[in-house]
Amino acid sequence: MLIFQRTFWVLMLASLLLASCGAPPPPEDSNALIPATISGIGDANVGKLLYSTEGCVMCHATTTQPMVGPGLAGVMTAGGPTYPDGVEYWYALPNGSPRTEENIAAWIVRGGRGQIGMMPGRRLDEQDVADLLAYLRTLEK
Repeated sequence: MLIFQRTFWVLMLASLLLASCGAPPPPEDSNALIPATISGIGDANVGKLLYSTEGCVMCHATTTQPMVGPGLAGVMTAGGPTYPDGVEYWYALPNGSPRTEENIAAWIVRGGRGQIGMMPGRRLDEQDVADLLAYLRTLEK
């Protein structure tokens, strides 16, 4: 009986520890746009052109439909874009960074690896990034 009680309490403690390490709660309004800190100086029309000429269109749709990468509708919201089944970033970027314009800009420029695959970095200057982010803000879910 003593072994059963110890096993029970060890399992209870392990369950509590695992529950506290779970996914973070969703943002209050997952469809709310993240604060505009870079995109405010950008031109969405120029960003739309960059989206095509820089190759973004080869891997990302402007809808929620995934291609090689996720569809980018909603990418500038607190909840982020819609990912394919089985892919979860818990409201963060694939590298675990919080969803801010600065972090999204860094992800675009540096690239990185996520659950879906590899995002190559892009050689963009600060104005190009601002323009691209301004365009991405127009992509609604």
